Amino acid sequence: MNSKFTYKPLETSQEAKALGTILGQCFTGFPEDKWEKYHENIGVDNFRILCQDKTVIGGLAIYVMGQYFGGESIPMAGIAAVGIAPEYRGKKAATALMSEVLKELYSKNIPLSTLYPATQQLYRGVGYDQGGIHCQWEIPLSHLSVNNRVLPIEKIEDPQPDEFQELYQQQAKRNNGYLDRSLSIWKNIFNNDKGKIYAYLIGEKDNRQGYLIYQQVVVNGQVYLKVKDWVALNSLAMQRLWTLISDHRSQVSKCQWKGSFYDSKMLLLPEQTGKIIDHDIWFTRIIDVVKALEMRPYPSQIETELNFAIDDPLISQNCSNFQLQISGEKGKVTKVEKADIKVNIQSLASLYTGFLTAKQLHYCGKLEANDIHLDSLEQVFGLPSPSLPDFF
Repeated sequence: MNSKFTYKPLETSQEAKALGTILGQCFTGFPEDKWEKYHENIGVDNFRILCQDKTVIGGLAIYVMGQYFGGESIPMAGIAAVGIAPEYRGKKAATALMSEVLKELYSKNIPLSTLYPATQQLYRGVGYDQGGIHCQWEIPLSHLSVNNRVLPIEKIEDPQPDEFQELYQQQAKRNNGYLDRSLSIWKNIFNNDKGKIYAYLIGEKDNRQGYLIYQQVVVNGQVYLKVKDWVALNSLAMQRLWTLISDHRSQVSKCQWKGSFYDSKMLLLPEQTGKIIDHDIWFTRIIDVVKALEMRPYPSQIETELNFAIDDPLISQNCSNFQLQISGEKGKVTKVEKADIKVNIQSLASLYTGFLTAKQLHYCGKLEANDIHLDSLEQVFGLPSPSLPDFF
C-alpha cells in the first residue's frame, strides 16, 4: 500500500464523525444529520477508513450478504458510500482504499463484490466491471384495469423483516442477480424518512403468496405510490397485487418500482404501458476466482473442462491458469500449465453474472478463445439477464 495512506477499521467516535462529514460533502442527499442512523444500520464494524498522518480522508461501507446466480446464493460484499475528501483527491486515495478492501475481503474468503459505481474508471481500475442492470419503472394507475380479488390481503400495522423474508427468498432464488439480503438492506426497505410505510401480505395466513411494501409521496403536486418491495409467487398473487395498487387510483397518479430490464408482472396487464424512467448498471468483482467458480451452479446437462488464463494485477492468487471441470451442476477448479481461454478479471465478472456472453466479450476484444471454446462458454455461463432491484 502507498506509505502515505493508512487503511483501517472505523474505531472511534471522532473517526466516525470525520467520516460522516466527508460523506455528507461527497454525496448530495446525504446530510450529516442522517449519518448516525446510517452507520448504526450498517454497523460500525462494517466501515473502513483511509487516513493520512492520522487524519481521516475517506472511507466506505461494506454490506456482507449474498447474491443469487443460477439459484444459488454466493457470498458477496456490497460496497457503498465510497468517499474521499475533495482536498485529497487526485492522489490515488480512492484506488488505495478500494485495493485494500478487496485484499481484506479475499483474506476473509468472500468470493464476490458488487457496487453501484459513481465513476466507472476507478472501479474498472481495481477489477470491477458491468454485472447487471437496475431499472426504475413507472406506470399511470389509470392504465391498471386488473380486478382480481380471489386471494385475501392483510394489512400489517408494524411491518418487520421477519414477516417477509421467507417469501422474498423464494422469489430471489428465481431471479439472477437478486440479493440474499443482509439485515441492513431490509432496514433500508423499512426506512420511513420519506413518509409512512404501508405493508400488505397476500394470501391466507397459512399460505402466503406475496406482499407489497410501499410509500405514498408527492412529486410535482401529484401523489405517487412508490413500491419499496414486492413479491408475487404466482399469477394469482400478481393479479391481486396489481388490483391492490389499482385500488389507489382515485387519489394516486402513478406507481413506481425498481427491477429488471423487463418485469414479468407486467404480462398480467392488458396494456404494456409501463416505462423505464431511469436505470443504472451495477458492477461486480471476482475477488476469489477459485471460490467464485466452484460455488456457482452450472447447467445439469453439461460435462466439460475449460482452461482459463486469468489476469488480475491486484490479487496475485487469481493470476494463473485454471481448469474448470464441470459435472453434475458443480464446478471444480485446479491449476494447470496451459490455457485455451484468456480473460482479465474485469471481463470474467461480466461473463460470470450472465450480463455479457463469451461471444460478446470476444467481439470486443475482452476475451480470447476459438469458436469451439466460445460455444462451450456460452452454454456453461448462460443465465437469464441479471438484475437487482435493491440500491445500496
